[in-house]
Amino acid sequence: MHLQPDVKRELRHIGIGCAVGAVVLSAGWGLLAAAGTGLSFGPAVPVSAVLGAAVAWLNFFGLAVTLQKAVHCDSETGRHNLLRMSDLYRKLGLGVFLVAMILIPFFNWVAAAIPLLFPQLTIFVMYAFGRKTTSSKGGE
Repeated sequence: MHLQPDVKRELRHIGIGCAVGAVVLSAGWGLLAAAGTGLSFGPAVPVSAVLGAAVAWLNFFGLAVTLQKAVHCDSETGRHNLLRMSDLYRKLGLGVFLVAMILIPFFNWVAAAIPLLFPQLTIFVMYAFGRKTTSSKGGE
């Protein structure tokens, strides 16, 4: 499937937001650990943050591809089923990822879970700074 230019642009924005978020999370965690807050900082924190950011971006990618497919679906029932199944599989994937982060001793599950919010945070920041405009198509 060929991704539409708007989808590619949004995926790039979310990717940048996830990458910046992982760096800020790691740096902030390190600063808090150095300040004596009781947090420990080691290689597990940035690795977990990067993995969490990558999974968040992949989840957003799955949503984007599904929505693009749903637009071209002929029946309402088919569209509904496609969106439901995508939602189920993406949530299941996030759950498996978090369980793996909890069970594998090397990783820090909190540092892996926080980046899952980065796509939403990126979209919020883009709206707040006026970088994201609503489509002019339609009847406004």
